[in-house]
Amino acid sequence: MYYVSKIEEELFVLDKLLEQCYIFLENMAINETSEKRLDRTFTIEELKEYNGEKGRPAYIAVDGVVYDVTYNPSWGGGTHFGVVAGKDITDEFNKCHGGENVLTQLEVVGKIIEG
Repeated sequence: MYYVSKIEEELFVLDKLLEQCYIFLENMAINETSEKRLDRTFTIEELKEYNGEKGRPAYIAVDGVVYDVTYNPSWGGGTHFGVVAGKDITDEFNKCHGGENVLTQLEVVGKIIEG
């Protein structure tokens, strides 16, 4: 039983890894066209409209790039551990994720401009 348990643990880890690979590859395809999406611009005021409330998409900005978190499970309802969509969350992101490369899993929808 000990070895069966160990094998099940490893299969669980491999399943999670495979899922992450699938997400990464899917987002690579999305991000190949992201340069075109960077043509879309948002002011901070416009970004506020994309807070995930009342059926609206949920967007966040990090380092001037706007990402879609609408269907990201960890952003359910437009919030993520108390951080609300529709804002520039660069500071919060850097405090929490630092050097992690989690943004590659998100769709780029535009960039922030002054305004």
